[in-house]
Amino acid sequence: MTSDTLFSSAPPVTSAVGDALKECAQGATGGLETLARLTVPHLTAIARHFLDAPRDVEDVIHDTLVLAWHNVWRFDPAAESPHAWLMQVFASRLASQRLALATPADATPWRLDVDRVVLPPPLTDAQRPTLDALMTLYQQLPPASVDDALKARLCCAISLLDASRDMPLTPGGEPADPSLYDPSLGPRMSLSRLAQRAKGLVNRSLTLPLEHLALRLWLAQAPGSRPLEARGLPRRGIESRYGEALDVSVDPRRLLKQIHYPRSFPDRRERHRISDRLLWDGDWDLSTTHALSSRRMHFIADIWAHRRDPSQSRSYHQLAERLARGKPVASHSDGMVLDRPERILAYLRRYLLYMEAMACFGFDNGLGKDRLGAAVDRHGELVKINKGLHRMAMAQVIGIPRVEVRVRGIHRQWWDQVSEGAKGDTAMLRVLAALPDCRPSAAD
Repeated sequence: MTSDTLFSSAPPVTSAVGDALKECAQGATGGLETLARLTVPHLTAIARHFLDAPRDVEDVIHDTLVLAWHNVWRFDPAAESPHAWLMQVFASRLASQRLALATPADATPWRLDVDRVVLPPPLTDAQRPTLDALMTLYQQLPPASVDDALKARLCCAISLLDASRDMPLTPGGEPADPSLYDPSLGPRMSLSRLAQRAKGLVNRSLTLPLEHLALRLWLAQAPGSRPLEARGLPRRGIESRYGEALDVSVDPRRLLKQIHYPRSFPDRRERHRISDRLLWDGDWDLSTTHALSSRRMHFIADIWAHRRDPSQSRSYHQLAERLARGKPVASHSDGMVLDRPERILAYLRRYLLYMEAMACFGFDNGLGKDRLGAAVDRHGELVKINKGLHRMAMAQVIGIPRVEVRVRGIHRQWWDQVSEGAKGDTAMLRVLAALPDCRPSAAD
């Protein structure tokens, strides 16, 4: 496929958008090609109505099509029309671009673990053009000519989607990103996937059944239950049994205090074991850091502020500097090596696309390797732990109003206070009833 054939003919826009989305949902890139032919000339005309720079128009339309492809499973034809759903994706991406134009990036250098990022204005529904206004423009504006740069970029995106079918799987079971994948890391990535599957098998067939048994003994206060509670209770068994009862809804911009693991758990063995327990002893909640000064927050806020041109971000220059020193960033679990500038840009844009999807569709607990995690400190307040840190930083930078965090650790002092001397099932129910009232700990 070439850029000429992609837009060589344009079927009537009123007929086949739904069928094109259906093809996309089935994994056929031909559906995305059809969707481009049907809609891009019209979307270009609308984008030019709001944006002056051709590059801004190109970014918005390219990302709209790619976001539609990756999120088409969310489309419900019984709930809305194909055009309306696509226009909502377009409206979100357009609002993000316009906000980027109105919010110049801060050029002041940030010192990691010292300076706190100033969160940008959140993206809100009020900033998006209304669906009615966009649909009116869609019908009234004549289709625009499509620039060669946009044609080439869309063709490249479709080619990469085709190539992903032949990519080896990451440990998480997803195809490696063909724009980042390096075959030299393929064997190590396969080994990581094998190790991950073996670990999952052991957890399902041995660890979790044993934890379920231990939990049943403790709930019933059977002989041996006291040592189980003294050791901290089996977290995975409790999470498997009670699931969403451990979730707490929070404003992510208020959950700014997070555990500093090396200081909270100086003993590496204890640091490793803590993930197996629900009850945490000691002074771990006294050694915390501020999320806005973390490395992940600096990275996410930086590339979001420079989303119009990621090559101007501090993160790009840091990665390029490592490349110049002959030490490019590599990840054998993802099979990627950032060994040339275009791969660095692809890596940054992948994160930006995650953020645009979150801005459009909201926070999705089902995505990512781990749910967002939190622990309850001795005062019954929530602090962030190292589960879902990148996605939490994204939610904080974008300004997602509410997210669900899964409580994976509880300070024993708070447990004892809430359970009021009760044991077993009674204690568990009292603590679960108190969790929804837990609020983020005030950051220093």
